[in-house]
Amino acid sequence: MLSALVATPAILKASNASAFHPRMSEELNLTTAQQTELDAIKEESRTQVESILTDDQLAALEGKTGRERHQAMRNLDLSETQRTQLQSVRETSRAAADEVLTDEQQAQLQAMRAERGDRQKNRREAFAEELNLTAEQQTELDAIKENTRSQAEAVLTEDQLASLEGKTGRERGQAMRSLDLSEEQRAELEQIREASRAAADEVLTAEQQAQLQEMRTSRRAR
Repeated sequence: MLSALVATPAILKASNASAFHPRMSEELNLTTAQQTELDAIKEESRTQVESILTDDQLAALEGKTGRERHQAMRNLDLSETQRTQLQSVRETSRAAADEVLTDEQQAQLQAMRAERGDRQKNRREAFAEELNLTAEQQTELDAIKENTRSQAEAVLTEDQLASLEGKTGRERGQAMRSLDLSEEQRAELEQIREASRAAADEVLTAEQQAQLQEMRTSRRAR
C-alpha cells in the first residue's frame, strides 16, 4: 500500500525492505523495474525526512531499529513547521509513487483501498447501531482503537509489521495470530488489550457493557 511507503514512521525505519509488502506487489503485479523505482522513492523520502529533523532528533533515532526506533519516532518533539514539511514530503512521495504505476495498477490500488475502507466502515456502523452508540461515544472509541493500534505496532518488529501490511479486519486478526511473538511481546500486547478494553468499557453505559459481553460470548462460541 502506498500509504506504507510514505508514512513518516515507515520512511524513517532503518530497513532495506521493499516499498511494497510482497503480497501487495504480487496483487499489483509490479515489475522488477517498478519495484526498484518505488524503493528509490522510499529511500529519497527517507533522506528528505531526515533532513527536516534536528541533530538532537536524529540522535534520538541513532542506532535504533524495529520497535525501539518506532517508539523513538513517536516521541520526537516535532514543531508545527516540521509537521508541515513532513506532510509535504509524504504528499510528494505518494504522487511520485503513483507515477510509477500504470493506469490499471492505480485503479486496482484505489479499488483495494476503497474495499478496505468500505469493510471497516460497515463493521463500524454495524457495531455502533447494535450498541446504539452516541456520536460522542463513537468518537471516544475510535480514539481508543487508534491509540491501541499505535501501541501494539510499537511492540512489533519491522518484519512483523511487514506481514500485517495492507491487512484489515479478520485477515489482520489471522495474520496477527500467526506472528512469531516473543513472550515479552505477548505480555506487552496483553497489557495493551486489557487497558484498551477497560478504557472502552468506561465509555459505555452499564446496559451497553452487558450487551457487548453477550456479543463477545456469542462471537467466541461461533
